[in-house]
Amino acid sequence: MSPAQKFPRSTRPPADPTTKATGTPGRLPHIDNPLDALFPVTDAMWASMQHEYTNGREKGQTTHVPFIDKHFTWMPGYTNVITGWPGHGKTELYYQLLLYRAVFAGKKTAIYSPENGRPQDIYDGLIHSLTGRNPDRDWKRKLSLRDYALAKDFIREHFVVVSPPRGMGKTPGHILAYFEAAIAHFGVDHSMFDPWNKADHSAQVGMGGIEAYLIGVLDMCTGWAADTRQHLVITAHPKRLEGMAYGNARAVPDGAAISGGQTWENMALVIGAVHRPHKHVEGDTSVELYWHKVKSHKLVGHPGSVGTIAPGESMPAVLVTFDWQTNRYYFNGWTPFNDPLAYEVWGGAFEEDRPAQRHLVEPEATGAPAPAPTWRNGTQLPLGEDFTGKGRVITLNS
Repeated sequence: MSPAQKFPRSTRPPADPTTKATGTPGRLPHIDNPLDALFPVTDAMWASMQHEYTNGREKGQTTHVPFIDKHFTWMPGYTNVITGWPGHGKTELYYQLLLYRAVFAGKKTAIYSPENGRPQDIYDGLIHSLTGRNPDRDWKRKLSLRDYALAKDFIREHFVVVSPPRGMGKTPGHILAYFEAAIAHFGVDHSMFDPWNKADHSAQVGMGGIEAYLIGVLDMCTGWAADTRQHLVITAHPKRLEGMAYGNARAVPDGAAISGGQTWENMALVIGAVHRPHKHVEGDTSVELYWHKVKSHKLVGHPGSVGTIAPGESMPAVLVTFDWQTNRYYFNGWTPFNDPLAYEVWGGAFEEDRPAQRHLVEPEATGAPAPAPTWRNGTQLPLGEDFTGKGRVITLNS
């Protein structure tokens, strides 16, 4: 029995876009049961509509980063396409977001990511981010064997890597079938297809070129995500720009910059980008996050950016950085991994992650009330907000 047949939430397999169309040009095709495509307002549908009216429509689920939630939340059934230049951190960012989902919401993820090495390399990277320490014995901040084993147990419970061996299919349809097997056998909620160009796309030759191929295959992906209610993440590289050279500043890519262009923007429900504007400046690890397209603004988020500098300002309101030593992203020096719960879930001893360059300014020792804590750039800390999505308020006081 195929994985698609095992899967309990969907009774129909994904459409195969490589199947040739049938019918005669200029004539309507014969359909055996055309009424199956019509959906009047039945009593069952009206009951569902009343339920949504009373209880509210389903909304996107928190990323556990409030600065990102303004622009993007996890909506079940959505296909989220993320682009960015090689080495700018798009994969690492979404690994982190998926780790937050595991830590704070217990969600599980299947990852197809052949560019990131062996399955154990991917697991080690996740463990590095989860603990803030590298399992590599040659690192100064080395993870102890005890904590390595504890973190491994947590990662094993919440992540599974898809790595088909030689001889197994690697078309987008095959990758979705492997994800479907992960849903049936591991109960995953998120599936990450990273990157798009590491699948077998040879079928496009017989389908009239890349645009026709993308229309068919992306329709299969979006339909599959909707049927399975998966949070499907696809990373896709932008195409090379004219005059682009090493060390030169690069434009922020959007959906139209991906190979295949406008089709991506037309088909995906969310288009985002991860961009490092000063990647070649030594010591500058600043990152800009963009969401160019977001379907259903009221339910999922509004297009916008995090980590960018507003007109008339000298620095971003939210400074996004990546620290390779801890393998973590920081937002004004804060990370969700600073919540003690992030250590409780895997059994590690709490170790507040506040690198020296991001220490809080100490309030003056006077009789007056201490001022609201600020980062060294003078911006005030976002105290009193629920960063976990569980009604727990994190305090960032020193």
